Amino acid sequence: MNPFLNPLFSAKILWHYMTDINRAWKLNPEELKKYQDRALRKTVRYAYTTPLYRRKYREAGIHPDDIHGIDDIKKLPLITKKDLIEGFPDDIVPVRYKKENAYVVGTSGSSGRPMQMYKDVEYIMIEALAGVRLLKAYGMHWRKSRITNIGDFSVPKTTDEECLKKGLMGNLSPFFSLDNYQNLYTGEETKVLMEKMDSFRPELLIAYTSVLVGLATLKMKGMGKNVNPKYIVSSGEVLDEYTRKYIEEAFNAKVLNLYATTEGGTIAFECTRGNLHINSDFVHVEVLDKDGNEVGENEFGSIVITRLFPGGTPIVRYTGLNDIVSVSNERCDCGMNTPLLKNLEGRKKDAIILPDGRIFPPATVPMPLAEAAEKLHTKKIRRFQFVQKKIDDIEIRVEMEEGEKEKEKLLDEIRKNYEKLFGEGVKVVVKEVEEVEKVDGYMKPLVISKLDSKVIEKALL
Repeated sequence: MNPFLNPLFSAKILWHYMTDINRAWKLNPEELKKYQDRALRKTVRYAYTTPLYRRKYREAGIHPDDIHGIDDIKKLPLITKKDLIEGFPDDIVPVRYKKENAYVVGTSGSSGRPMQMYKDVEYIMIEALAGVRLLKAYGMHWRKSRITNIGDFSVPKTTDEECLKKGLMGNLSPFFSLDNYQNLYTGEETKVLMEKMDSFRPELLIAYTSVLVGLATLKMKGMGKNVNPKYIVSSGEVLDEYTRKYIEEAFNAKVLNLYATTEGGTIAFECTRGNLHINSDFVHVEVLDKDGNEVGENEFGSIVITRLFPGGTPIVRYTGLNDIVSVSNERCDCGMNTPLLKNLEGRKKDAIILPDGRIFPPATVPMPLAEAAEKLHTKKIRRFQFVQKKIDDIEIRVEMEEGEKEKEKLLDEIRKNYEKLFGEGVKVVVKEVEEVEKVDGYMKPLVISKLDSKVIEKALL
């Protein structure tokens, strides 16, 4: 049943719509802090109803009554990606939670190991309102502006994009036409993506950074004459200044950064003044050093997030994003009163680019591997890594825990899945390794690309 047909549910969502979007402009920093205090208390009480958080809090000697606001958040234990992986499916939601009414979404293993969690429609709706806030900041409207979103719509049960497309938009379609939205699959050939956008004429384009680079290359060669968005939003990979300028020159449009994750939703987005605003009323951000201590302004550390609304799988002091950031105490004069991220580092992950011009960013490429593991009912894969040696030569390295009885069968299943995905003419080698390759002495990126710029340009044209 469509939940929006329930008057009580619709009234609740309308209330969120009327209050949540404008909060970034309406409340001053002190008022936002008071809102965070109330939201955290409610969130912690909800988290305590799940077996995972209840156990963690009891072990730490903490009760929800001990948390009075954001200043008390450091009393709470940190939650890791491993905690959520091992707690799925029953320990990461309340005991009587109706899983059949929720969506299972996953991180796709972009940090090397996949994680799954639950999101219900209200949860998804609140996350979507953060996107509506972004549109307002850019002078656009969710029902009027023409928006193209190039995402991963390949595996419905494990992608946030498909959850949004089929779940939220599917439920809203009886009430609104939504003809102003174009959802494209990032795995399609870059030329095909450009051709589809050319007829749609988007005002706003949202895509992975590497996909935008491919599109920019085509635009510079004269393709996509009607693809002239006012703004372009880059997400999923680090947006360096060279790449930003390259895309901006190709499209003659401003390129803005978006920091969004499955676990935290839209954590931060760049305003037109060039500042990266944290949606601090939706997600609280901490930046910690390796010992778990908060770092100072402009100092780099690991991001820890707390989602400030209940529902589905709670995310409280979650360390699993593996992203390196710094915060700023400066304030922006764009009108929003939310705090700022200074820098995003540690997400410098390459994409896989195939001879036919298809681009697979890190968030997309692990899907067939996850399917192989699910088919053989194994959870013994510890980590994996993709090394693109040549445009048509890809090696997949897999770390496995001891006790996997069908290693060769699993590796062969993985190989067949990627041969099907990449197509003929691409050599795929899958092998077990003791440890995946490190970069810069400690990082273990999901994708290591050894392609030079000339090879990439040739593939995209």
